[in-house]
Amino acid sequence: MKKYLATILVALFFLSTVGVVAAQEELPREQTLYTANSAPPTNANPLAGSNIIPIAGLVFEPLFMLNFMKTELVPWLADYGKWVKPNVFEVKLREGTTWQDGKPLTAEDVKFSFEYYQKVGLKDWSKYGLKEIKVVDDRTVQFIFEGTPNVWAWRNELYSVLILPEHIFKNIDPQKVRTMTFLGDQQKYLVGSGPYKLYKVVQQQKAIFVRNDNWWGAKYFGLPAPKYIVQLYVGSNDQAANMFLKGDLDVGTYYVDIVELKKKNPHIVSWLDRPPYFPPVVPVIMYFNTKHKPLDNPLVRKAIAEAICPAQIVKQGPISDLPDQTPLGNVMKPWKEKIGVSQLINEYGWKYCDPQDAAKLLDEAGIKDTDGDGWREYNGKDLVLTFAACGPCSDWMQAVEIVVNQLKAIGIKVDVKKYDWGTMVSKQQAGEFDLTMHWAGTFKPDPYSVYYDLMYYKSDEEKGGANFGNYYNPEANKLLDELAKTPDEAKQVELLRELTKIWLKDVPAVPLYMGTLFYEANTQYWANWPNEENPYGVPIFWPGFGTWGTALAFLGVRPAKAVGPETVTQTVEKTQTVEKTQTVEKTQTVEKTQTVEKTVTVTQTQTATGGGICGPAAIIALAAVPLLLRRRRR
Repeated sequence: MKKYLATILVALFFLSTVGVVAAQEELPREQTLYTANSAPPTNANPLAGSNIIPIAGLVFEPLFMLNFMKTELVPWLADYGKWVKPNVFEVKLREGTTWQDGKPLTAEDVKFSFEYYQKVGLKDWSKYGLKEIKVVDDRTVQFIFEGTPNVWAWRNELYSVLILPEHIFKNIDPQKVRTMTFLGDQQKYLVGSGPYKLYKVVQQQKAIFVRNDNWWGAKYFGLPAPKYIVQLYVGSNDQAANMFLKGDLDVGTYYVDIVELKKKNPHIVSWLDRPPYFPPVVPVIMYFNTKHKPLDNPLVRKAIAEAICPAQIVKQGPISDLPDQTPLGNVMKPWKEKIGVSQLINEYGWKYCDPQDAAKLLDEAGIKDTDGDGWREYNGKDLVLTFAACGPCSDWMQAVEIVVNQLKAIGIKVDVKKYDWGTMVSKQQAGEFDLTMHWAGTFKPDPYSVYYDLMYYKSDEEKGGANFGNYYNPEANKLLDELAKTPDEAKQVELLRELTKIWLKDVPAVPLYMGTLFYEANTQYWANWPNEENPYGVPIFWPGFGTWGTALAFLGVRPAKAVGPETVTQTVEKTQTVEKTQTVEKTQTVEKTQTVEKTVTVTQTQTATGGGICGPAAIIALAAVPLLLRRRRR
């Protein structure tokens, strides 16, 4: 009887959603936010890596949201998370958390979800030393570890695991769930806790979400302003640009000529109000193969680094911004200030654009031009360094060509080997290069992950996922091992300072430029988009990034007519460092949607996306690199 009752309740839940939208083939424009993806909507499975419908954050929620642009965790379903013992992490749920069918969301659901991820094969908690998940009461759950866990790796899981309703998913075979699309008859299982419900998917065209007006989070964050969110299939950059010009697209992550777009449509905004406009996030760096001579000599690496002039790359190459000498990107600004990166660079670093000093260092290392032909010799032969590059990546190749000329100026010959993307990554993983370039570590907003990926090395089987140059320093290994198990922020900063000193002295790699994420928004219908001055959310409008801050952005926008000439500050600003117990909270009610004045129908054409840019997509590809290596977290 209970089983039949549950089925009826689920059916009624979806009928209530249908009733809201059924009569509207054309959605009211002033209540509808249009975003887009470069692939058609085919999968709404919250557990599938191929999910291209933005379920995460909108329909299903994590314990914490991540604001990637501020490297902060925002308590979401969780009221707090803290280490109550060195091996026990406790989470307390907010009061009143519920599922979209009205049932309470409890600590039992949290326990079930983490265990379900293991059964499905998405997580292996034994690698973290997690031995027990204990439900203390309806709102409290404790994660109990064997020994001292990696606090940074665990932090990343707090926004990665979506909390699932046990009363729904316990009836779905974990071995079959990953093959499900959750569309058609399977859509009945999409009972989340989030502010939106998936109403409808039109194959090869769009996915439509409708607001959940009974969302538990309304009393904490206010209801989001858009009544509907529509993700369109927009297959090319040119198509997206045209839709922005016509006002048919509100926000996207496309490689468009942002300057030209702003000229033609004054409603277009981005992260910055100055070049490069797009948000600079993670450095693109040049790796040295430290197992190859003479690149095993820090003096030679420093000389090459001083010959590099990022200002020329930024001016003549890809859309980018200037880096500093560390691999910590702009999103690490709060951490960099705590570490004192600027002071450390002045004390231990080297200077960009200094070919004169670079030449002196090479002379000191015994690499000289003895025959006067303009090329320096090493062991009696011209020094020729091979550069493994991605030939189809036009933006990266621009940077490579500039670097080749900059090294030519100090007498170093570079032989560029062009590969397709996959082959280049294979060459990097195999160490078959002298020089190569890639993003600086994984796409994670904490300095531990960056330094671990680039500096950790105990063997070819046990090293950081992006340590392509096989850089090895036992002191760096020791610091990283200690940092992994340190929850105290003051101690973390101390260890990070020491790692930064080693990086600056040893020069394992050279940041070439600060890579950007593509981001453009239209203020014709919706305003208060996140930007540099108001970084409340992340400007990455791809499915899969919902818990990284995209959902925060959707919650923060306002109807354009409700926003005055002054900037509106963001609603959701409750942040917390999960290693500590204190929580700072600020909330603000979201204004209601304005009266409907216009309806529009958007028709999409299907245009294949061309390659040639190794920008944001390359970051996503790099995120998979650690999975390809036999990597261990300590």
